[in-house]
Amino acid sequence: MLRHRRTSRPPRGIVGTRRRPLARLAAAAVAVALVAACSHQTNFGPRRPPVPVHVINENFLDMNVSAIVGGVSRRLGDVTGNSTRDFELSSPYGEPVTLTAVPIGGRGSFVSGSLNVGDGQVIVLHIASSLRQSVAVLRDTL
Repeated sequence: MLRHRRTSRPPRGIVGTRRRPLARLAAAAVAVALVAACSHQTNFGPRRPPVPVHVINENFLDMNVSAIVGGVSRRLGDVTGNSTRDFELSSPYGEPVTLTAVPIGGRGSFVSGSLNVGDGQVIVLHIASSLRQSVAVLRDTL
């Protein structure tokens, strides 16, 4: 006849009931910690207004205009041939801005030099009939 050994462990049912409240408490603590970590509010001061970009296209072709800020290219939009259009560039303060103009259905492109934008300044991109003669400048007002 086989005899069962006695162990120092209590039966399984008792262990499971003791651990479940601790597991629930630990899960609740983790959930509260995650909610608290994700709900913080940061206040970096007042937001600066976007920088106006005024584009004058004297070229016959439509142009795709984009801005490169901090190594990231942001498409501003299209400017039809022989027209002007205004865009807004959100908060490039403190980082140089480079403007690009690429003709739709044509060859070549224009890439401006680096522009350091200050408060109250406007970027004016003048696209000439020959892309080589195009220029981007900063002005205090339009």
